[in-house]
Amino acid sequence: MTAPTVQLITVDSTAYGPYAGLLPKELGAFDAPLFTRRGAQHIVDDLLRDACGLSAAWEGESLRFTWTPAYRGDEGGTEVVHPDRHGRYAIGGLWPWMEWDDDLPHTAGQRAFADGVREARAPRGPVLPDGLRHLYDQGRAEAHSLTLLPLIASAPAGCGEG
Repeated sequence: MTAPTVQLITVDSTAYGPYAGLLPKELGAFDAPLFTRRGAQHIVDDLLRDACGLSAAWEGESLRFTWTPAYRGDEGGTEVVHPDRHGRYAIGGLWPWMEWDDDLPHTAGQRAFADGVREARAPRGPVLPDGLRHLYDQGRAEAHSLTLLPLIASAPAGCGEG
């Protein structure tokens, strides 16, 4: 099995994101990458700005997506996403994802966040203006939150024996 990787993604044909998503393989359009709660909130904020017939709201630790008949071309509905045991949310299937494209026009803030995600394992990047430094650091934190799971180590032989 391929090790999961953090990828920068966005909703297809939009300028949303980028979102840091954890995927076990290459991104498929309707896959369900894992997101932190902060990443999931970023998605919710973008949906609320879009007013496309799909919305989302938090219900405690769970996230409920609701859509109108116009959104899916059939009847309206809901889907609830619960966090996994590490607090990550598998979100997908309601719209197509695509990889974040650096060649498209993006804001300085979007680029700073994306650079932070990409450079999460490297020493802290270049000096940035305060507003951008925060977004860069947020990107680094997102990548770490997605990938740094509790370590499970066995005790060396003889430890704990009395």
